[in-house]
Amino acid sequence: MLRVVCAGAVAGALLIAVPAAVHSPGADRGSSRPPVGAGAAASADPIEVAQARLREVPDDARALADLGGAYVERARVGGDASLYARARQALDRALALSGPGTPTRVPALVALAALANARHDFATGRDLAEQAIAADPYYAPAFGALADAATQLGDAEGATRAIQRMLDLRPSVASFTRASYDLELRGDVDGARVALDRALEGASARDDVAYCRLWQGELARRYGDPAGALGSYEAGLRVVPGDPALRAGRAAALAEVGRVDEALAVYAELTATTPLPQYLARYGELAQRTGHTDLARIQFRLVTAQFAVMDAQGATDDVARAMFEADRGDPAEAVRRAEAERARRRSVHTADALAWALFRAGRAAEAVPYALEATAGGWRDPEVLAHLAAIRAAVGTGGGR
Repeated sequence: MLRVVCAGAVAGALLIAVPAAVHSPGADRGSSRPPVGAGAAASADPIEVAQARLREVPDDARALADLGGAYVERARVGGDASLYARARQALDRALALSGPGTPTRVPALVALAALANARHDFATGRDLAEQAIAADPYYAPAFGALADAATQLGDAEGATRAIQRMLDLRPSVASFTRASYDLELRGDVDGARVALDRALEGASARDDVAYCRLWQGELARRYGDPAGALGSYEAGLRVVPGDPALRAGRAAALAEVGRVDEALAVYAELTATTPLPQYLARYGELAQRTGHTDLARIQFRLVTAQFAVMDAQGATDDVARAMFEADRGDPAEAVRRAEAERARRRSVHTADALAWALFRAGRAAEAVPYALEATAGGWRDPEVLAHLAAIRAAVGTGGGR
């Protein structure tokens, strides 16, 4: 059972049963939500803060751990996968300076777990988080890293336990946003909204406020309230005007409420500075729907190029790549990518990706069990349900092999 409580007191509880199966990106098809609930960085640039400290004390292990973690977050938000190499360098040095039992070892392990999760090496992320918990069972961020890995590895019960422990240790933006995601994956969208409301109540740093507004917007948009989503995104942008994820969410919501020209303009500005595959793909899809076929073709080519950059930097996302190839590229390549990711982790996300890739490759009958698995635990994302419906219809009319 997951008990979502307010900081300082139990102001109410959400009790949910834990099903058998459990993400981006949500916001980004393929990985569901982006890495959940780490919260954004503090208002002062954390990279600059850590670098300033290291100029004074070059062997400060905690500053090195902070620097590595900040590089991971910057790479996630800005799409610069080259920062992962810098993060690894800083974190390896932090760990080398932190012997067993030292107070800086656990933050270094947790930052390394976050790096592994960001690169979709979730098994390593889980192992590093467990090492951190063994060293300090009261360090809440370690349970966050463990929950992220467990979610993506398909360990729903393990993810819920980790989130519950994080909530018990430190009710915060990081723990409540993870709880929201956990609830959503079980089909409790109302509970997910309540958890995000509680996260926002506890948010003080402007970046944390913006982060909560982002996920309120994502939840509203994906579950049928684009006008409410637009309000949430714009509230977040009033706090952090340049946030790429909020700008992308606003563009998607603008398109859904019929303000297409504005949406295209936002996507054009966003992808010029933050060419993440998911933003380019959304831009291309909107351009194609509105008759801008040449513009769409350019964006889809850029998506492929950005995936190649990510592969080169060790940040491969085969789920997102499979979904893109299934809809816009080579369905056979989509199946290959989805099967590769499925071999690494058996989550609802890989089940959905493989189901859709098989369907698009003309193998609907083979897709059925994976599509059913994706929704068996309660996940009711409309796009996932649409995949299931299309697959069932194809099999029912003889459209699958």
